[in-house]
Amino acid sequence: MQNSDAGNFDRSSIDRPQEKSPILVADIAGSFTYASYQNAIPVVRGIGIENADGRHHENIRLELASSPAFLRAKSWTIDRLAPGDSLSISDRKIELDAAYLAGLNEAERGEITLRLAAGDQLLDEQRVPVRLLARDEWGGVADMAQLLPAFVMPNDPAVGRILRSAADRLAEHGHPSGLDGYQSGDPQRAYMLTAAIYSAIAAMAVHYAEPPASF
Repeated sequence: MQNSDAGNFDRSSIDRPQEKSPILVADIAGSFTYASYQNAIPVVRGIGIENADGRHHENIRLELASSPAFLRAKSWTIDRLAPGDSLSISDRKIELDAAYLAGLNEAERGEITLRLAAGDQLLDEQRVPVRLLARDEWGGVADMAQLLPAFVMPNDPAVGRILRSAADRLAEHGHPSGLDGYQSGDPQRAYMLTAAIYSAIAAMAVHYAEPPASF
């Protein structure tokens, strides 16, 4: 199997798939966000080709593209498929457009298209709808349970201000101002630090707001 840059299909010159042509079986993530790119979450979890038409096929081209272009198009060349063959694509590395995903302020609908062709004959085509999430949007437990920690930002400037305020509150009440976590070995100290942080956040008068419709 060889890789090459993806070309474009001239769909007007391609025959439609015949019954029992080789079929694509694709497992593609249902949603993506900038955090997916940063944490190397695979876009394509699996691609298989099953030859069910009882014929030999040679010089087969598999192409992947997206709309909008949030990933780089890719193609694979398959030398031959014998009757009854079941082939799994091992090279599933797809390059996401980091700048595009980082620039999303609202969620968008997208689509990934997979096309399998032998010469001018289109053997199969799969169109998979996907969700392109805003850069600060989490896709939920069903799609992105493993990505939740990626939204924790301990180096955000806002965190430093809250910790400074918590330390000041500890000092005002006669307690050591050092935010030493569990280092003291005293559970009460950990509770006190948590209370100070809670108090610092409460003093900011943060209000709840309904998320926008896109979320």
